[in-house]
Amino acid sequence: MTTRPGGARRRAKATVVLVAMSLIGSACGSRLGGGAMALAEGAGHNGSASGASASVSGNSTGSSSTADTAVNSTAGSAGAGGSGASSTAGPSTAANAAAGSTGATSAGANNSTSCTSADNGGATDTGVTANQILIGNITSITGVAPGLTQSAQQATEAFAQYVNSQGGICGRLLKVQAFDDGNTSSGNYSDAAQACSSDFAMVGNASGFDDGGASAVSSCGIPDVAAEVSTHAAGNVADIYGASPGNAHYWSTGPAVWLKKTDPTAVTHAAMIYLNVPATQEQAQAEMSTYTSVGFNYIYSAAVSPTEPNYAPYVQNMESKGVQYVTEYSDDNSAARLAQAMQQASFAPQVVDWFSEMYSPAFLQEAQGTANGNLVLMATAPYEEAASNPGMALFLSWMNRVAPGFTHDIFAEFAWSAGMYFLQAAKVVGAHLTRAALLAQLAQIHQLPANDTVQYAEDFGRHIPSNCFAYFKINGSGNGYSRVYPAGPNSLDCTSGTVAHY
Repeated sequence: MTTRPGGARRRAKATVVLVAMSLIGSACGSRLGGGAMALAEGAGHNGSASGASASVSGNSTGSSSTADTAVNSTAGSAGAGGSGASSTAGPSTAANAAAGSTGATSAGANNSTSCTSADNGGATDTGVTANQILIGNITSITGVAPGLTQSAQQATEAFAQYVNSQGGICGRLLKVQAFDDGNTSSGNYSDAAQACSSDFAMVGNASGFDDGGASAVSSCGIPDVAAEVSTHAAGNVADIYGASPGNAHYWSTGPAVWLKKTDPTAVTHAAMIYLNVPATQEQAQAEMSTYTSVGFNYIYSAAVSPTEPNYAPYVQNMESKGVQYVTEYSDDNSAARLAQAMQQASFAPQVVDWFSEMYSPAFLQEAQGTANGNLVLMATAPYEEAASNPGMALFLSWMNRVAPGFTHDIFAEFAWSAGMYFLQAAKVVGAHLTRAALLAQLAQIHQLPANDTVQYAEDFGRHIPSNCFAYFKINGSGNGYSRVYPAGPNSLDCTSGTVAHY
């Protein structure tokens, strides 16, 4: 890689779409505690339902609305031209090698048991009637990081409307009950407890405080098909699956192997900055342990308050110790403050490596050009390469209908993918839809069909992240991201490292 004048370089978190299944949860060591981790305890939470018909109120100030299910046209894959470039390692090979699976994949998303709207089992479980399936969605919208994962909630609604436009699942239409945990563990617990009593399942959850809801999910047995799994507490609950499965037990070494090859000196003078909240602390420690095993040497690390306004002392410490590689786990606001502090101090390490939450126009705006040339390690398919990605084209077509102008970030992509996993399992279960039956099918899913995903291959049912990754760079103009490695559109490296168990 080339070092920009001023030295900082960024790592691009794996993006690639055509790989067979998705969710890189931690593919490439995804730091997906989400920006939600930025978090100090925030404001309250509430729930509201939208979707097919019934009115459902969430915990506190919930309200209901009727979804615009009149979107009858099929999304299709318009705009997706061609199959895209082949990946460094083929989809099925990469997925199975990285996940350690036997190579068996579950039935495609269009396969299901026989059922019709007239003969679909009726009311079979909590949140299920003859014409409706109620799904909960917990994201972090209010609190210290306003709107942080709101795109995940929008994507869950877009997914529901897409499914409803196809006639639903065995004639049952999806209805989304939306919750906001306020960027707090207590709010997340309260929302999950309410979902336990009213919803059939949760789909597309995205919060850095999912440790709060972990105990509720564990005790009530509700299927939780999350956008991302942020904390180890949530990652240790068998009924919580993630499009991004989290890093409670596994971490990919691929990015570290590649960085060591391209910048061997920099990685022996590494620094890790992370927020002092559980999700980011856990992920920072796991990454440092894994990366050290392949040759990284961390000469500086620091835990920072989510509300820390002044990063100058941390920058001074890194510079005095000779740090040449900088990475962090935080929200976009905190990362932007770090980038600005490094520029103000004229501190130019050889490599600045951000995680995929910084793949967002919000971060570009907040950083004000101070992150130009830095790397971003991607966890999802790049929006920039949608033309050759049918899964991304379908996703965007529905997002643009439901939430025009939505923030192009990883949370929306993860939530959409979570929906596709839910759809695949529910269709296989068929008419007699129960929580137990859905959980049994979720455990059998290894990969999604390539055209249904906007992420990397992983072994979803076994909670194992992908070993595939890609890097993007923040453009010098500060207005977007460009691919660094691998070079081809929608390509990725699935062979440089392994998925390490720790």
